[in-house]
Amino acid sequence: MKVNEVYINATRDQRFGESGPYEPYTTNIGKLFRSYQKEFGRCTSKVYIDTDQGPKAIGWVFIKTMKYEDARSKNDIYVREVWVTIHKGD
Repeated sequence: MKVNEVYINATRDQRFGESGPYEPYTTNIGKLFRSYQKEFGRCTSKVYIDTDQGPKAIGWVFIKTMKYEDARSKNDIYVREVWVTIHKGD
């Protein structure tokens, strides 16, 4: 199993990073979900792909308000989305 993270500045509608596929510390989906929720914020949606059998959930979308790294004031914030996809069998 491999996981990929895509980082999006939802305030500006800009993609600003991607982790690349990596092996997570656990294969337990529930434990993995909870650890991502702690790190990336609340889950707002699932990530789906279309298959012949219909839509299939392959991950989650998390959202959290973040401060810009070079923030000069406490008002320099944005909404960050993290799209986590799980690739089984890789």
